[in-house]
Amino acid sequence: MKHNKVLFLIFHVFVIMFVLILTNIFTAGENSDSMKFLEAVLLVLYIYTILTAKMYLDWLNSYMIFLYTLFLFNFTRVFLDIIGYRTFGWATKFANYYFYYSIRNEILEVFILILLFTHLGFAVSILNEKELHLGVKLETRPFFTQTGIILFLISLPGILAKMLIQLRLILRVGYEAYYTGVLKNIDYPAFTKGSGTIMTIGFLIFLISIPSKKKFISIGSLYLLVKLIDSMKGARSVFLTQLLFIMWYYYKVYGTKIKFGTVIKLGVFTMVFSQILVSVRSKKVFSLDLINGIFDFLHSQGVSYLVLGYLVQFKDYIHESKTYPYILQGLFGFAPQSAETLNTTNSLADRLTYYLNPGAYLRGEGIGSNYIAEFYDLGYVWLIIGSILLGYIIIKYEKYVTKSRYMLLVSAYFIPNLFYIPRGSFFGSGLIKGMTFYTVLYITVQILENMYFRIKGAYNDRKEDLLHLDG
Repeated sequence: MKHNKVLFLIFHVFVIMFVLILTNIFTAGENSDSMKFLEAVLLVLYIYTILTAKMYLDWLNSYMIFLYTLFLFNFTRVFLDIIGYRTFGWATKFANYYFYYSIRNEILEVFILILLFTHLGFAVSILNEKELHLGVKLETRPFFTQTGIILFLISLPGILAKMLIQLRLILRVGYEAYYTGVLKNIDYPAFTKGSGTIMTIGFLIFLISIPSKKKFISIGSLYLLVKLIDSMKGARSVFLTQLLFIMWYYYKVYGTKIKFGTVIKLGVFTMVFSQILVSVRSKKVFSLDLINGIFDFLHSQGVSYLVLGYLVQFKDYIHESKTYPYILQGLFGFAPQSAETLNTTNSLADRLTYYLNPGAYLRGEGIGSNYIAEFYDLGYVWLIIGSILLGYIIIKYEKYVTKSRYMLLVSAYFIPNLFYIPRGSFFGSGLIKGMTFYTVLYITVQILENMYFRIKGAYNDRKEDLLHLDG
């Protein structure tokens, strides 16, 4: 098996060399022909990447899911151009024009580099791995399970009431309120205070307890129901990334194999759910035209490539307006969109949206972010290095998460974020704050568990002494 992995690594290095030489020869001109050639190369390369990754991994390995979302959020408009549905290069967000062919070609070239070198990192990471289908090997902790369930159930009434209040406001003033901080100014009932934090803590403790499959399905379903209601405010990613995370956890902990048909059904559900939310948000009637519905879904989700496109086009301004690399903003988190935020943030999404349409930015509209654009902002050398490291780290994380309860805990941050970075910032929405929270929670739970068993042990010893005295 190791021979196969070595041969695959060598083969992939030749693929990199071949593709780079080929694109350099056949894309000298900045025209439609060169663009079509790059589109074909990208699509063939993506199929090659999926197939060769599947040779070693299951459908729900995090690397595979990352490849799905990478296509969905960035490559779909390339695919739609190839089949003749919509032309690639149409700047549909805050503009209404087509990028010059030079910009379209650079976008495609960046996508090709991302695929080539992320997969190189993958090929290197599997080289010395004897087993790539590892499941979690941690013991069940009943104390954690019961504590997590109690906290989760206690929080449910408060969090549901809070979400319904938010949903009513969103339906009245528009989904943009989700991004402008309006929801933080609502005067919530006293019983809802802290319910979101309690639910999060309870669910995280529940996850690291390695509960029985039956309990996980029950609590996990309730958790997804809460996220489904939350996503009705207009943020589809809230539910979809958590759904993918729950499926990944189920596969990783219980070793349940997922068939290709199940993956297809999940994709269909994602499309239908997303389009229903779009219809509700835009107050349009949901279309039952299946084919056009699928294409419209793919086109709407592929909007994230525009972040890279606009960055390529306006890179002189965008580079000058930053105080440090845009990728680092994810370490510190993001503030609600406002004029004040613009003076303090170094967010690519904020800077780019405001540059394109200041009025739309202040109303709460946005173009989002994209880890590929953040890599591009660092320069081609760091784009290549970052891609290799990303492919390498994903596979290594899949290995070590099976052995560490702490790693399993922080997967609640890293895994959903991994699935979303093709549409978001590389480090998520506040890595430092998130890791501090998870670390403090983990240490606290360990301390409480030790105290519980010490007290229980002392009680049992005392009880045994009394029984001896009675005897």
